[in-house]
Amino acid sequence: MLKVWAILLFCGLLTPSQGLGSAAPVLSSVGANGLGKVIDGLLHSGDILNSVLETVSAGDGGIPNLGNLLGPGLAGLEIKKLSLLKVSLKLLPGVGVQLNVNTQVLIESKGLVGKVLNLQVDMNITARARLAQDDMGAPKLIVEDCKTQLVNVRILLNVLRLHPTLLKNTLGNLFPGVLCPLIDTVLNAVNSLLSTVNSVAPLGVVGNLQYTLASLPVVSDAAIKLDLNAVVEDLLGNRVDDPTCSAAAISLPSVVGSSSQLGLSVCLLSPVLKLLLGNLSTDIAGQTLPSAIPLTASALSALIPEVSGLLSESQQPLLKIRVLETPAVSVQNGKVLVSLPASIEVFPSDSPQQSLFVLGADIVLSVQPTIADNKLHISVTLERVRLRLASSLISNLNVALLEPLISDILSAAYLPLINAALKVEIPLPNPLNLNWENGPVKVINNVLSVNALA
Repeated sequence: MLKVWAILLFCGLLTPSQGLGSAAPVLSSVGANGLGKVIDGLLHSGDILNSVLETVSAGDGGIPNLGNLLGPGLAGLEIKKLSLLKVSLKLLPGVGVQLNVNTQVLIESKGLVGKVLNLQVDMNITARARLAQDDMGAPKLIVEDCKTQLVNVRILLNVLRLHPTLLKNTLGNLFPGVLCPLIDTVLNAVNSLLSTVNSVAPLGVVGNLQYTLASLPVVSDAAIKLDLNAVVEDLLGNRVDDPTCSAAAISLPSVVGSSSQLGLSVCLLSPVLKLLLGNLSTDIAGQTLPSAIPLTASALSALIPEVSGLLSESQQPLLKIRVLETPAVSVQNGKVLVSLPASIEVFPSDSPQQSLFVLGADIVLSVQPTIADNKLHISVTLERVRLRLASSLISNLNVALLEPLISDILSAAYLPLINAALKVEIPLPNPLNLNWENGPVKVINNVLSVNALA
């Protein structure tokens, strides 16, 4: 019954974005190696080790009482050094993690005549932690069992001639209270990182990107899998959706070992592009183009002779591009493509009221997603453009003759405007501050697949 109430509570904590079909699914797979490196780094942090030593010196860990147990002549013991020889982690499917830490502790004690005892103690810590969720639904590791095993005691100084068996027995009983708090402290730090799984990050200056946990975390023998929802909002808090993109459940490709991965549905790109690009309409004049791409009356007349009767040499053509619909994202042959249905009108620059002809254009852009500094970056190139005649003052206009010139104009003048608008870092979910591989992102089965650095 308790588990049922826990699940009901979690569902009640979900934000409105969770569980809705139009949210873009994201899958974060935290491998055993990735989690192990995070824990190893925290354990070797001077701040955490110092906090444990301070706790022990304050009397909470039991070591100062060792002198009373061993007999008179000891004024209290002090841990002079705590070394971590080896840290290993094992994932427990359906449960959580098991952490094994090999430590070496240097202990000293002073009596009335100075230093009277110096010990080097090798201890193993074995802790088992269950993956649960905190009150806000974020993943949380809770220590359920912690044991210490005395491996070896090396007596460096024993002025009082204390019996080795007495030393071993006493140390074995007292060290769980000293070293298990170290595990608690480290996992509390890990939980602070995991709590950031539900996050909101700015998307340039036009909106934000919200990641929320969509379901209970799943622990396998290789990774902890976190299913997330990604929602894009504008500055007013209005949700930006693309109902045409099918946000089906996603999966990650198999990897060698226990590497961490991140998978983002390509459906996330659609609302991001819609928000970042805004109004994609623009006017293009010949003066803004390179000399190798002439947008002149003579250039158009060379392609369509009838233009010469409507456009004098002194008149320069003007291209007006108007996007008719929001960007539509798809994947074809491992490429992410963006379709922009648009109209392209050609006017005399000195008489913009009457167009020479109007073209319907299907502009298809190829998206290049890359990772840099743990952020997603996107840029586009022109994949193709298909033209059709909408209206014209010229009869029997062959639009196919215009496609090479229009393609060159779009590449030279229109795509730089798009890429300038896309120069925004797209934040990625990263609850453990992992470092993602820089470079191009693989697109596998409608998923942007990102690997963590080894």
